[in-house]
Amino acid sequence: MTMTPVLSVEDLRCDLGPERVEALRGVRLAIEPGELVCVAGRSGAGKSTLARCAVGLIPRVFPGRVSGRIRADGVPIEDLSPWEVAQRAGIVSQDPSSQIFTDVVEDEVAFGPENLGLPPGEISDRLDRALAATGLTELRGARIRSLSLGQRQRVAVASVLALRPRLLILDEPTSMLDEAAAVALFEHLAALAAGGEVGILVLEHRTRFIERYASRLVVIDRGTVVYDGLPAAVHGDGFCAAFGLRCPSAPAGGLLLAPGDEASRARVASVKDLGFAYRSGRDVLAQVNLDVRAGRAVVVHGPNGAGKTTLLRLLAGLLRPSRGQVRFHHHRSAATPRGAGGVALVGQEPLYLFRHDDVETEYRSWQHARAGQAEGNRLLERLDLAHLCRRHPFTLSEGEKRRLAIAAMLSAAPRLALLDEPSIGCDGQHLKQMLELLAEQVNRGGALVVASNDPDVLDRDWPQRFELPPPACALSAAHL
Repeated sequence: MTMTPVLSVEDLRCDLGPERVEALRGVRLAIEPGELVCVAGRSGAGKSTLARCAVGLIPRVFPGRVSGRIRADGVPIEDLSPWEVAQRAGIVSQDPSSQIFTDVVEDEVAFGPENLGLPPGEISDRLDRALAATGLTELRGARIRSLSLGQRQRVAVASVLALRPRLLILDEPTSMLDEAAAVALFEHLAALAAGGEVGILVLEHRTRFIERYASRLVVIDRGTVVYDGLPAAVHGDGFCAAFGLRCPSAPAGGLLLAPGDEASRARVASVKDLGFAYRSGRDVLAQVNLDVRAGRAVVVHGPNGAGKTTLLRLLAGLLRPSRGQVRFHHHRSAATPRGAGGVALVGQEPLYLFRHDDVETEYRSWQHARAGQAEGNRLLERLDLAHLCRRHPFTLSEGEKRRLAIAAMLSAAPRLALLDEPSIGCDGQHLKQMLELLAEQVNRGGALVVASNDPDVLDRDWPQRFELPPPACALSAAHL
């Protein structure tokens, strides 16, 4: 007996924005119950657009022109109300904060089942199972605003799992997770698919997860499906390079930084006995000591909630230490992010940095005065963004937004560059290009601090590593 696909897409075409950018061209895809299908491709290839079209978010929420046929559980998507779609399909977007509605973790995860009108006992059971699957049981009473973005991503995943849809779509669900949390999530997804009732579509850049857990690999390039088959293809000669994928083998080499004596390099910033607690009283950092020197790169890593983002914000002067000190040498305080020669921070949500209506104007607004016209759009070209100069930054893919923010920051020639999870949304080709540019920044005498949990970033020969310990046991909502 043939089962009805949980998702069926035929000849799907989609144009986005007032420019009518062709995002998808004749896409065909079917997902059966029991399948875990991974979709990969370059940043901007159309993966997120496919996910949004599959659940009707385009054109109902996001503007765009859609043609072709999309069926959820055999029913045309245009014939379903949003409430009916939610009963059949659930989606986790790349930006977890965009789909969080409540203040407390357990309230957020229970929000969907409550709106489906389920009995209290079933809501409680779904809540417990979803929290356990995402490692959030100890955080169930925590206020969401106190969580790291990686922890918020787990909340968004748990909220969709609690709905128990027949079709589950996750857009880069591991992009902000530490390695242990990412593995645990994929283990749960694989077990869920093995039950035979649910079809799962995961948009993912990390090919080692694809080859280990996926039943099928679909590659999208320039808006069309160019491969639909076994995940083992990622080991094929030139396969990953041809489509900009990250290779499953460990990345070769490091950041190609110039050699030099550590002690002879000038201090740019130093952290001594640093401690920080938010107003809740919860200690995030304690007794942190770190020197950041000119011409040197530091990678900061540790599990979600360990305080990586907090440390970068302290180095940027956006937060004040609760204890100890952060000292900036040769200038007394952190400059604004646009201050050339000062401190520049690109956080996990680069959208908040943009203030202009097109990519080129945004990029030029950051440029150091010395660069002038001679600099031109060099960094945009290096990061494959020059062809997007007339696009509004908000219309870019998540990977393109991040690359724009990094290009703009580097054009400001900061003395200290701070990057928080810079590889989010980054395919293999653009990850390589980004790391090359960061190495050039350091070799020119700049200082660099990168916070990351991405093994494709960590598995390189960083001259200095700084590991933060796991966060203390979660506090209840009453304490937060």
